[in-house]
Formats: sequence, C-alpha cells, structure tokens
Amino acid sequence: MKMKFFAFINFSIFCLAGLNSKVFSQDLQNEMYFNQNRIINESVLNDSINSKFVKSSKLENINIFIEQKDKDKFSIFVKNSSSENLVLVPQDYSLYLIQEAIDKKGNWKPIEFWGFSTCGNSYDRKINFNPNQMIELDSPKYKGDFSTKIRFKLRLNNQVYYSNSLHSTINISKFQKSKWFIEFIEMFNMFPETEEWVFLNKEAK
Repeated sequence: MKMKFFAFINFSIFCLAGLNSKVFSQDLQNEMYFNQNRIINESVLNDSINSKFVKSSKLENINIFIEQKDKDKFSIFVKNSSSENLVLVPQDYSLYLIQEAIDKKGNWKPIEFWGFSTCGNSYDRKINFNPNQMIELDSPKYKGDFSTKIRFKLRLNNQVYYSNSLHSTINISKFQKSKWFIEFIEMFNMFPETEEWVFLNKEAK
C-alpha cells in the first residue's frame, strides 16, 4: 500500500515520526487521531484463540478477532484463512487498521484514520503470512460517556475486512474530523482521494 506519490513530496514537509512526536499534546480520548496498532507476535499458537475464529467469524480469506486486553488496549488477531501464502508489508511494524464505532444514528463511522508514512524505511520489513497463521497486534482502547460498539477495519491486498464488534464507550467527539485529521489531509490536497485512503475505503495508489 505504499503510495507512489511519496516520491513527489519533500521529506522535510512531513514524516509520520513528526506526528508521533505530537501525541503527547494530543487529546486521544476526545480527538480523532491516527491508529497506533503494533504487531506483537507474528505467529500465534493458541488453540483457544483459534477456536474463537470458528465461532465468531464468517468465512473469508482473512479473518479478524478482537478482545479487550486490559482497560487501555484491545488485542487483535488476524488469521490467514486462505490456502495461499501471503506476504505482508507493514508500515513501521503496524498493519493498516482503524477503529470504527456506531454513532447515534446507528451507523458505523471511523473514530481514527490511517497516517501513511512518507519515510521509505517504514516499509522495509516483510512478513510471510502462511495459511492458518495468526498475527497478534494491540491497539489503544478509548473511554468516554457514549456507549457504543467498536470494530476494527483492515485493508489488505486491496480488500477490506472487519473484525467482530465489542461493547465499549468513547466520547462522541471522536467521530468529528479533528485538526490533526484536517492537517494531514491538507498536506496531500493535490490528491482528491486522500480522505478515502486514510479511512481505508480505497487502496492508496
């Protein structure tokens, strides 16, 4: 998913590390920000988790199961349910995931966006993803006074996959496009599909 237009952007304008440095001035519980998942295990061997895929996931080439890890994080398990050997190219050891939640109207809406990196080294690592292999990641869990359901959206090989959903709470302001979102979009305003890319609705070209 590495975007071809990276070559046209001066590296001094933006690098994801620059946004990361601002996290501590960012109100993650109230403002939409980029997802911060990380891979913690490339090959999970856990019969208990594997059985949960059978119970909760519809049959797809890629399945995703989530559960609450602790009060601050979700555990995410991604399984290759196909018969093909796949090669994943993470960005900074993260997969292309965002969280979505059900809004007041009952619609699934993003509460995060994906922050593409313009740093070439972000895409150096590759993961062989074989049939029945499971990868474990974690991602922050938000809190608030709005009761809803949460799910994760994954874009992989030009396809979108969704996890099971969990009851959770967030602040309603997480649905609003934050200043961070607007700043990111404006940096790539020469590409009209940027918003579709960062919400993982389309493959970045």
